[in-house]
Amino acid sequence: MTTDMPDATTTWQRLRAGISHPTDKPVAAVFRCADAGISSETVFNQPAGALLDVSTWGHAVDTSVLASIEYAVETLEVPLVVVLGHDDCPAMRAALRAWEQAQLPDGAMRTAVEHALLSVVRRGAAGDSVESVTSAHIVETGLGLMQRSPALARKVDRRECGIVCATFSPGDQEISVHATLGAVGETNGVLVECV
Repeated sequence: MTTDMPDATTTWQRLRAGISHPTDKPVAAVFRCADAGISSETVFNQPAGALLDVSTWGHAVDTSVLASIEYAVETLEVPLVVVLGHDDCPAMRAALRAWEQAQLPDGAMRTAVEHALLSVVRRGAAGDSVESVTSAHIVETGLGLMQRSPALARKVDRRECGIVCATFSPGDQEISVHATLGAVGETNGVLVECV
């Protein structure tokens, strides 16, 4: 790990506070939903290039997503991965509609909705609002990234990288943390903390 790169806690605190990172390479990777309508740099008040941005509809994880995240943590040595959901997400609305009315979309969107539904079941979430579905899904997505990427899991285990699972509310500009995985400011030494 390079000595000029801050740790996961410092990086998260600076991102959350909107403090710009003076750097010539990304300081964090952000995996966000493609329908968010706002860039990660705007959410975190960062200049272009400060974040490696990965986006798919409904946080669908495939080999390209894993390769991008692994590139960020292995090659660029970013100390932080943020799984960023957002308020009133159309993908999570589709998952809630599928949960309540058994209406699944066709095509590839169906797979993304099915993954969100599995997140609700795995987390034991209520599945009664877009917010509860979103929260369950971003936490499961963060855990799933570690399970599917040995490179990321190693970095987290070595405390060289952390994962924050959060949502952004464009209306009030608030970021809510739903879980942290790894060395992201925890004080009791545990590697997984779900809030």
